[in-house]
Amino acid sequence: MLEVFMAQTQSAKEAALATECEYVSGSFRWFTYAPDVTGLRLICLEDLETGTVVTTTVANPEQRTAAHKAWAGARQSRAAGMPWDILSEMGQKGVDPDQKIEETFRGYGHASVGDMARLAVDMGKVPMHLCLALFNEGTLNSGQEKSTRYQPRFGKAVLHQLHNYLPSTIPAAELEALETEYQAFGALSLSLFARQRASLQQAFAEYYQADLTDPAQKSALTSRVLDCVRYFLLFGQWSGMSFETSARDWSRIIGELKASPLAYYHRVAAQIEKLLSPTPEEEKILSYKAEAPGLVRHTRPQTIVNMNLQALHQYLSEKTDLLQAVTIRRGAPACVAQRVRLLDAHYTPGDRLLAEYILLLWPGMERVPLLDWVHRQEDDTKRVLSALIFADHSNYSELPAFARTTSMTLSIESFLGELRDFNRHRAWGRFIPFPLVFGERISQDTMEQLLARGFGLPLYLSEIPAFASYKAAFEQDLTEYYQKLQAFFASVVARYGDTIDYVFLLNLLPLAHQVDLWMHGDPKQALYLTKQRVRPGGHINYRALAYQANQLLAASDPYLAAIQLTEQPDPASRAEFFDRS
Repeated sequence: MLEVFMAQTQSAKEAALATECEYVSGSFRWFTYAPDVTGLRLICLEDLETGTVVTTTVANPEQRTAAHKAWAGARQSRAAGMPWDILSEMGQKGVDPDQKIEETFRGYGHASVGDMARLAVDMGKVPMHLCLALFNEGTLNSGQEKSTRYQPRFGKAVLHQLHNYLPSTIPAAELEALETEYQAFGALSLSLFARQRASLQQAFAEYYQADLTDPAQKSALTSRVLDCVRYFLLFGQWSGMSFETSARDWSRIIGELKASPLAYYHRVAAQIEKLLSPTPEEEKILSYKAEAPGLVRHTRPQTIVNMNLQALHQYLSEKTDLLQAVTIRRGAPACVAQRVRLLDAHYTPGDRLLAEYILLLWPGMERVPLLDWVHRQEDDTKRVLSALIFADHSNYSELPAFARTTSMTLSIESFLGELRDFNRHRAWGRFIPFPLVFGERISQDTMEQLLARGFGLPLYLSEIPAFASYKAAFEQDLTEYYQKLQAFFASVVARYGDTIDYVFLLNLLPLAHQVDLWMHGDPKQALYLTKQRVRPGGHINYRALAYQANQLLAASDPYLAAIQLTEQPDPASRAEFFDRS
C-alpha cells in the first residue's frame, strides 16, 4: 500500500506541473518541462521497468552548449587568438561542434576534450547503494545525495523492488510471494525508525535540556535524532541524487556500470547514456538538443577488472595457500564498535592494491592477516599476481578508481551511514569491499561474509550511561531485525541454492551495518578531512572517527605533528549537541 501511495503522490505532483512533451520509446518514457515551469528546460527519462528516473537541464535548445564550450577550449592548443577571437571565428564559420568533436576524437585521438564538457544528471527513485557506487566511482567533487537528516521522505522511503534483482525465469507467483516477504523488511525498517525516533526525541530533549521554543535548538534536536534513527533505514530504500562530471568521466562510469555484477546497474547505465546521447529521432520529437552527445564515447562494458578478478580468484584458490592462511569471518552478525586504523607504512601501495582485489572476492577476510600474507609473498609470486591485475589495462583501458593507493591509508571501520558521509571526499582514493561495480556475483557465501561484519550504534547511546536503557532497546531492535533477515536468507537459499544471485539482500542491510572504507590520501587531504569532519555540526560518530584518524596521522610522522587536534568530540556535551557550525 505504501508503494502505491507514493506512486500516486508522485504522479499527482507530476500532473500538477504541466509537462511540455511526452514520448514513449520502448521501455523508456521521455517527458520534458518548459523553462517557464522549471527555470531551465528539463529533460526527463523514466525506465518503465525499474521506475528509475534520470533528468538533465538544457541551457540552449538550439545549441549543444557543452560541446560548443569544449571545442572552443580545445582550439586553444592551435588557435593563436584570444577566447573571443576563437568563439567569434566559430560563429562566423558556422562551426558544427558535432563535426569538430568527431574530428578531434577520431582524427587526433584527443579524448581529453571530453573533460571540458560538464554534464549534470539528477536521479530519482534509485536505491541508496547506487548513489554510493556513483560517488565512489566519481573523480571530481561535484554532487549531492538526499540527506537522511533533512529529507522527511526517508520516514516513508520505498524499498527498491525485488524484481529488479531476480531472474525473469522465476514463476510470477513465486516472485510475487518473494516480493511480499522482501517488502516486509521495508515496512519493518520504517516501523523501527518511527518508534525509535519518538523514543529518542523525548530522551534527548530531557538529557540535553532542549528549549523547544528556540527554533535553533529544536532543529538541532531533530537532526541529532535523525542521525541516530537513520541506522534503521535500508541500503536499498529509495533515494535521489545530483551528479555532475565531465562527458569523458560519464563515458567511463557508464562503461563500468554496464559491466557491474548488478543487472540493475546495466539498465541505469543504458538509461543515462540515452539521456545524454539520444537518437536524432528522439531529439527531433522532443525538440531537445543534447549538450554533448558526441563526447559520450567509449561506453562499452568495461569488463577487464571483473575478468581479471576471475583469473585472480582461480590462481589464489589453486596455486596459493591464501584460503588456508587467512581467516574468513562468517557467522551471525553482532554489535561491534567503530574504529580507525592507519595501515602500517611497510605495506606498499602494491600490497594495498592486491589486498583490495582480494577483498572484493572474499570480503570476510581478516584485514591485517591478509595484508601480512600479501606483503610476505616471494617476488616471483608477486610478479604473477601483478600480471593478473594489470592484464589488458593500458592508458586507454585504465585501472579502476580504487587503484589510487598511496602509502597513507586510513581504514575506517564504521557503518553504512557514516560511509555515505566519508565517501564524499573524492580527492582521496577510496575502496569499499562491496561488489557493486567491480567483483563477482554475490553468492550465498559472499553474502554470509558480508553479514558477519555486524552492526553498530550511535555514540550518543553507547557512550553515555544515562542512555543505557535506550541503548539496550536500540541494540535489541537491530538484533531482532538481523535474525529475521537471516531467516529470510536461509529460506531463499533452501529454495534456490546457488541458482540465483543474492545481491538483492544488500538492499536489506540497514545503515547500521558495519563496513570498512579504505581512504588513500596525502598530507593535504589529511588536514582537510580531519578538520572538516570533526566539526560540531556533524554526526557524532563520524566526528569521533575523524578525531581518531587525526590522532593516528599526527603521530605517524613528526612532519605531520602540527595537524594534531586537541579537543576530542564529546557526545555528552550539551554545547556540542546544539552547535550546528
